[in-house]
Amino acid sequence: MRRQALPPLQEKFAGRDQRQLRLLDIGSGTGRFVDFVKQAWPRLHVVGLDMSDAYVRHAKRHLRHRPRTSFVVGKAEAIPLPDNSQDAVSSIFLFHELPPKVRRSALRECARVLKPGGRFILLDSLQRDDRPDYDGLLKLFPQSYHEPYYPSYTKEDFRALAGECGLTHVRNKAAFVSKVMVFDKA
Repeated sequence: MRRQALPPLQEKFAGRDQRQLRLLDIGSGTGRFVDFVKQAWPRLHVVGLDMSDAYVRHAKRHLRHRPRTSFVVGKAEAIPLPDNSQDAVSSIFLFHELPPKVRRSALRECARVLKPGGRFILLDSLQRDDRPDYDGLLKLFPQSYHEPYYPSYTKEDFRALAGECGLTHVRNKAAFVSKVMVFDKA
């Protein structure tokens, strides 16, 4: 599922010198998505951000052979990077884990660090009414697994939230039980 976030990156990166581009992956965990990115764009500057020191240590070890790749411990709602510094920001299966207030702060931070013309790619679970046949499954998911913020995630209007942060909704694409949401900064 993570690879579904690669085509929207390709759209933004096509024809550009990858050595001059920067990607931030928030909630990067053990670096699996960053590894996919580096396979496609080996000279791209990538920063993985995660609040787990153990995950960051693992990602650093796992991707030590990948140049121009770094990982930092930090929170998505307080990204330790300058304003307008990233050409793209990705988030893979993070937003359903966040309380609504933190979700909004994290989205504002993603918009803050994006350069004008930059792209934010949010890949996460389907939401209610994306595929009506799956709504029952989405309702049961937080009961079967410890996912306290999942019900609010399934109802969240990311298009409106992103608009409040200066991001324009480009499209959504369903991918089995996941969804890729693409936003650009004007």
